[in-house]
Order: sequence, then structure tokens, then C-alpha cells
Amino acid sequence: MTWREDLRRVRITIDGQPKDLIGASFRGVAFLVDSVELSTGRRAVVHEFPLRNDPFVEDLGRRARKFRVDGYVIGDDYLTQKNALLDALEAEGPGALALPYYDIRRAIGETSHVRETKNDGGMAIFALEFCETPLQAPVPQIAIDPAGQVATAAASASTATQAEFSAAYSPAGLPAFALQSAETALTSAAAALSTRLSPLVADAQELASFNGQVTVLTAQAAALVRQPADLVGQFEAAIASLVTTAAAAPDAMIDALAEAYADDLGPLVVATTSIRARELANQIAITSALRSTMAIQAAGLAPTVSFDTIEDATATRDQVAALLDDQALVAGDTAYPALVDLRSKVMRAVPGLAVFARVVTISRHAPVPAFLLAYQLYGSVDREADIIARNRVRHPGFLIGDLKVLSNGG
Repeated sequence: MTWREDLRRVRITIDGQPKDLIGASFRGVAFLVDSVELSTGRRAVVHEFPLRNDPFVEDLGRRARKFRVDGYVIGDDYLTQKNALLDALEAEGPGALALPYYDIRRAIGETSHVRETKNDGGMAIFALEFCETPLQAPVPQIAIDPAGQVATAAASASTATQAEFSAAYSPAGLPAFALQSAETALTSAAAALSTRLSPLVADAQELASFNGQVTVLTAQAAALVRQPADLVGQFEAAIASLVTTAAAAPDAMIDALAEAYADDLGPLVVATTSIRARELANQIAITSALRSTMAIQAAGLAPTVSFDTIEDATATRDQVAALLDDQALVAGDTAYPALVDLRSKVMRAVPGLAVFARVVTISRHAPVPAFLLAYQLYGSVDREADIIARNRVRHPGFLIGDLKVLSNGG
């Protein structure tokens, strides 16, 4: 087969007669072709240096192939043909381009020029430019992981807190009575964890493990206050051991940690002597480290809570932020930046991009059953229990007056 016979042909109706002529098509719309011009090559950057005759040419890959096509449509129905081709050229995305001298390929119509004259009646002349668009692998997208960022920031804050505690706390050479306040802070913090967190633990094995670690903190407090490298780590490990509880009730754990944070860890020592001054510095350091640990653990849990309403999400976020703010006020140069960074990550992650319902107030002037109200509001009775709990009604068959319910956004 000769090159003339191999040229691509299209069938076009001219003056009512179908004819097979040399032509092209784009998105299946045929047109005739006068000429096709290909533009290709390499993308090169030429670097020329002083006092050197030879340039350095950097090859950046092949240029995109572009086709300049001079074509036309002709015949009594040329206006219909012209409009069909224009619609194909202006359609979004790439389409199949068939040219007489090239294989079928994906391309997009970049520019189109159309010329019509009274001397060339019944004919529209096109000057077209196509750019190839080969199939490509998906471009990698950066996905922000707010919960992961909070976890990373919490780990950094924990490390910074322990480092700052080790630098500020110095038990060496102090008599036992000068370490009593530090021991009291540790035992009080351990007791606060036990009181606040134990009621939340449903798994018997996890509860036994947690109670065992709290017992060790209390029983070995006198020894731990002389080992600052282990003290904060063991306290943190006790909280972190509640994996199942954290997964089942992270919101309850946050509330419990906030309550434990606020518990009294012992009165401050009066610095009447040099020994008492060192004791006071140690007491402040250990108290700050223990409370920072509780705040950091609460922050790490915040993005894992499944909130019902936007009000619940912002309340938890603000609760955690307040704890971190409180610790940042007393933190040193080591822990302060990490605590501030963790706070910003929590503020960004909670509530994040999720869409929550809001709590709204409605009025009912006649008694209505809770299940009927749920169906009227949401089209199902799934939220009947939420309505009853949120309004603390005595009898779910008689709801009247102002009632707090969730909006339909949840």
C-alpha cells in the first residue's frame, strides 16, 4: 500500500452525495484537511558561563507534540458541520483526534480560527491547533492528616516535657524530708488518675494492668522522686496503657484527665532555706511535668472523638486548649514551643472538616411522644433516645414546651 492509499479518509456528504475524501475527525466529527503541521522536539535549557566557550545544555525531556491543521467543511449543510465541529473543539477535556498522516491519538483543541467569506460560499475554513494529551499516571496529592499531626505534636511535647523536667529537677544531695513534697505530688497525681480513670475501664484485664501501674507509682514514689529519668515516663505509661478505653470512650477520658489535672497535688513549700528553695524548685518542676503529661494525653485523644454536635466538638477543643495554655504559661524554653505547637494542631484538627449537627431549640405547645417528634424532625426514630437524654424528660410519651434537639446537619 502506497502512502497515498494509506492516507486517512472521512465520509462527508457534499451536495447530497456521500463522498470519501482525505480528512480528519475530532471527537468523531469529520472535516476535510488541506495540511497538517507537527511541532515537536526537546525541552532544553542552555547554560552559558563566563570564560567558557562550550555551553552546558540541560535536557528536560520531550516537548508536547502540537498539531497545526488547516481544514474546512463544505456543502449545502456546511453550517451544521461547522457548528458540530465547534462544539467538539470547545468541549471540556481531551478527545480522539484522527489526522490523515498520523495515528489516532488523544488531544485537546487549544485554539481555533474559523473564516467564512462570500466568495467561498458554502464553505468554512478552520485553522486549528491541537496539543497531545497522553494517558498519564495520577499526580500525587498531598493529603493533610490532622489527627496524625496531633499525634506527632503530642509525642514531641511529651519528649520536650520530660527533657525540661530532667533539666529542672535535681534531687541529688537532698535529704529525704526535702523530697517529701515531690513524693506527695506524685502520689496525689497517681491517686487522681485512679479515681478519675478507673470507673471508665470496662475491660477487666486492662483495669488490672492500669491499677498495677498506679500502685507501683504510689508504692515506689520515694524511689522514683530520686530518678527523674524514669518518673514522668512511668506516669505517662499508666495513662497510655488504657488503649481499649481510649478507643471506646475518648471523650470520657478527656473529661477524666481534665478533672485529674485540676486535683490538688500538695501545698507549695515555703523557701525559708537554701534546701527548701531547691525543694520548691523541684516541687514546681514535678507538678508541672505531671500536669503537662495529663494535658498532652488529653490532646492526643481529642481528634479521635466522634462528636454528635459542633457544640460538643468546640467544647472539647476549648477544654484541651485551656489545659495546654495553662501549662504553656509555666513552661520553660524547651517545653513551651512544643506545647504551643500541639495546641495549634488540636485547634486545626477539632472539629476539622467534618460536618456536625447543631443543637437548636424548638417549641411544642401540645404534648407529643418522643418517637413521633423524632420522626417529624428526621424522618426516622433513630434519634428518639438522643431527644430523651438531651432534654432529661421523665416520660417519653409527653414532650412539651421548649426542647433541645439536633439540627439535620449531623
